[in-house]
Amino acid sequence: MAITIETGQATDVGRIRSQNEDSLLTLELSSEAADGGPPCCLIAVADGLGGYEGGEIASNLAISSLSEKIKSGIDIDSISRGSAISERANASALLAEAMREANQRVFNEARGRYNNMATTLVAALTVDTHACIANVGDSRAYLFDDGLIRRVSKDHSLVEELVTAGQIKPDDVYTHPRRNIITRCLGTDPLVEVDLFTAEMKSGSALLLCSDGLWEMLRDNEIQDILLSAENAQSACDFMIEQANAHGGIDNIAVVILRVL
Repeated sequence: MAITIETGQATDVGRIRSQNEDSLLTLELSSEAADGGPPCCLIAVADGLGGYEGGEIASNLAISSLSEKIKSGIDIDSISRGSAISERANASALLAEAMREANQRVFNEARGRYNNMATTLVAALTVDTHACIANVGDSRAYLFDDGLIRRVSKDHSLVEELVTAGQIKPDDVYTHPRRNIITRCLGTDPLVEVDLFTAEMKSGSALLLCSDGLWEMLRDNEIQDILLSAENAQSACDFMIEQANAHGGIDNIAVVILRVL
């Protein structure tokens, strides 16, 4: 049975910061070429580090590099002919390669500018109901399925390591004094390790990607409640931004949602 998808996206500077260093992307790769075939979509969120003339450039560069690589590497004609299975097999490898190329682009730009710009990047490439997810940094990917939300990605942060080691409790990540220290990002080294995940979706499922400006302000159960009650993906994004700001908005906020109808 043919499926359809809807996407939503929103970003905001928040209540404290003076500039927005978050960048996001929703790109329906097969919306025109598929001719009734399974949908293919790329979504991503990047959270820049390095301040003015640094973080904003890094996040934008990572998103644009990712988009260019995926568009040139995905076989839309194959998907439009219904050959989605072969593209599923290629999607994870392509997404990982695109993340590594984005890292190289940001690294080169930082060296050219003699600064320490860097960025997180979390992305998902969906083919039909299959999602390939890649992550570097502490921006997150969540899967909403059967009315429940679960985190798919793993934060590359000091507090995540402390939780894994049993030295702090999971809820301590929201208040720990060193919670802003990330252990892996794009742009600091010429090579980067990319975490890869897969997820299967069905009607009613949704993928949510966000920067820490969202998940630090809204707990997982609050995000879940919004997904349960929102009329569509865009209204869910808009309300999450509103609620993150209502909870303090201490950082830039970015969220992208892809929902299977």
